[in-house]
Amino acid sequence: MTIDTPTALRFFSTAAEKLFRVADVTGDETRGLTDMLTGPWLADEFGQPYRGTLGVVMDDVMGHLVSGPTPEGHWAVSTEIHLDFIADPPVDGSVLRAESWVLGRGSRTGLAGGRVVDAQGRLIACGSTRLQTVPLTDPPGAPVLSPDDLDSRLRARSIIDLLGAEHARGASGIEFGPSPMLANPMGNIHGGVLLCASEIAGSAALPTDAEFRTTSIHISYLRPCPSDEPVTFTPKVVHCGRSLGIVEVSSRNAAGKTCTTATITYSAVH
Repeated sequence: MTIDTPTALRFFSTAAEKLFRVADVTGDETRGLTDMLTGPWLADEFGQPYRGTLGVVMDDVMGHLVSGPTPEGHWAVSTEIHLDFIADPPVDGSVLRAESWVLGRGSRTGLAGGRVVDAQGRLIACGSTRLQTVPLTDPPGAPVLSPDDLDSRLRARSIIDLLGAEHARGASGIEFGPSPMLANPMGNIHGGVLLCASEIAGSAALPTDAEFRTTSIHISYLRPCPSDEPVTFTPKVVHCGRSLGIVEVSSRNAAGKTCTTATITYSAVH
């Protein structure tokens, strides 16, 4: 009798992982593991953490189980990510642990789940991702960046500075210029970065005195968002009551085409 041993999967790390201090994903085709160092770059200029800053680590650890086993000449791209949040990520320099597991695989699709816990093992966030396998025109790889540019960005003390985004509170949302530093191995803006930026834009559209915290984010990826073009994130407040807020955020490329749509749910802090 032979026993099949799960095989290790390839992982491509880019500057997005370095900026968010996400280690390489390890594990095999059944389970993924990685760590993420926390710090003030996960918060706004007032020290309030953004929960969507967990988007990169969750996209990496969950998506790796589907993208890793794809055959040569193909890649798995996220079509949806859903995250539920229990608490804010710490910003004290502690290390978070992220893990993932396969929920289902098809011939061209895959579904994986995952969670993030703090240094004491307490749940911070959980979620799922759905991916679809597509043929490649170019092999995956990391964009070539200036070490000085990366070092400068790594000194950021807020999430806005880390992303290099233009940010305005209110309905105008946020904007990136060309951002190869935020790219995934295919040269498009990392799906976790798009999730994070959507939360920032959505939160800015709510009243400053609402005292809401993000409880869930569901984002759909409609088309690639090239990192060498500007991209804008525009929020639309669907509901803002005393205990619940819902904001829809769309990102658009330089041609004005929609790249992502996100629904962000907020609950009042009592």
